[in-house]
Amino acid sequence: MRGTAESSPGFKPMRTVVCGKCGQRFGIRDAEPVPSPLAEKQIAWVTDQLVWDHIQERKHQGTIELPSIA
Repeated sequence: MRGTAESSPGFKPMRTVVCGKCGQRFGIRDAEPVPSPLAEKQIAWVTDQLVWDHIQERKHQGTIELPSIA
């Protein structure tokens, strides 16, 4: 979570995903006031992407487009 994202009006991260390898943090937003099943799947997906970035020896992106996981 970079300073620009945190200071955006209306930005309320539902959860924070932390890369286990480097400690970089990402906020996951949800439109609902409580964590939804969709958000839980998106968190798992982002976590997998962070691991994959390290396997591929590439830097994490500043933002990640979340898939519509059903």
